[in-house]
Amino acid sequence: MARQDFYVNALDLGTSQVRAVIARCHAEHGIHLLGAGVRPSEGMRKSIIIDSGALTPVIRAAIEEAERQARREVRDVHISISGAHVHGVTVSAVLNILEGDDTITPAHLAELMEKARSNGAEKGRECLHAIAQEYCLDGHSGILNPLGKRAARIEAAVHLISGDHTMIENHGRTVNEAGFVVQDICFSVIAAGHAVLTDQEKKDGVLLIDLGGGTTSYAVYHNHSIYYANVFGVGGDHITNDLALGLRISFAEAEETKCTYARLLRMSESGENAQRIKVSGTDRKARMVLRQDVEMIIDSRVEELLQFVRDDVEQRQCRARITRGVVCTGGVTHLHRFLERAEKVFNMPVRIGIPQLFSPHDRHPGFAFYAERLEHLRDPAYATVLGLVRYAAINELTARETRKSWWQRLFSLS
Repeated sequence: MARQDFYVNALDLGTSQVRAVIARCHAEHGIHLLGAGVRPSEGMRKSIIIDSGALTPVIRAAIEEAERQARREVRDVHISISGAHVHGVTVSAVLNILEGDDTITPAHLAELMEKARSNGAEKGRECLHAIAQEYCLDGHSGILNPLGKRAARIEAAVHLISGDHTMIENHGRTVNEAGFVVQDICFSVIAAGHAVLTDQEKKDGVLLIDLGGGTTSYAVYHNHSIYYANVFGVGGDHITNDLALGLRISFAEAEETKCTYARLLRMSESGENAQRIKVSGTDRKARMVLRQDVEMIIDSRVEELLQFVRDDVEQRQCRARITRGVVCTGGVTHLHRFLERAEKVFNMPVRIGIPQLFSPHDRHPGFAFYAERLEHLRDPAYATVLGLVRYAAINELTARETRKSWWQRLFSLS
């Protein structure tokens, strides 16, 4: 009998960091994280590969680190993708059931999704996800799951998320050049949602924002579906650029100032030093800068970024669906006072999405993450790669159920 557990290898190609995770998955026992690797990214800008030769050794190094911890060799990987070339659009599709038995089957829904992809096809673009929002059966709308119901005509509103074909192809080719085979590709914010959102949030309605180094991806969830998704080509690196220009320091020093900002504030106590931060200028001479100058630069850029997301969501008339507020994840959420700024911009509840990890000795309901020596993965910056593991694992379990049903039908006919 085949083993019930299986392995998933996930690779998050980020602008700032490349992260790899290896996990052992089981339908009943959850997801056990075995190894994780991370390396500073090279050859990426705004989530787009601009130098595959620089990126391939980084990919190998991150995966090799995960392999050493997991004591397992990796051949194929599931990868994430983002970038301003990725966007979503909602299309309609219609299917008339002409057979004598008008009971809706998975085959009918698969055909309906293909029609939706065809209706939304654009030259030079590749569909990454086709997500049904709701169905209409013989004129009766608001149906969320039509399987097993009877109808002569099925209509569906489907949200298609697509990306530039060349950009997607470049991701796959670069991973291949690093020595690995791409098994599947997932939009980064969908992956992150699998790590930090609850089922209740997805049902009631929530805005998920994934703030990475080069881009900000976001999606509106409602009734367990996605009603709108988009990418804004600004992320944490743009805050770093503003700091470098405003403070006249190097990009590396600005990145260090940004990343350690909260820690420096905690370490500083009352008095003059609490209002100043030590940096090295472009002339490599150490000097003190006003804390309020750092705060002003970071505050203005973060608020501008979040305001863009807010305005875009409101323009798409999605705000009414966001009854559970906003969940923010990604490395930018580490910034000092980020939560305060986000609540001010959105004027609704906001929380930071942090992946939940449990001890292997515990047992929790649902498809939970378990880790023994990888507690550092309990971090918003790892939301995408961990969610990618769960996304891939769910797809594998669904495929196994489909194959099982096929065998059951075969033997029932014999």
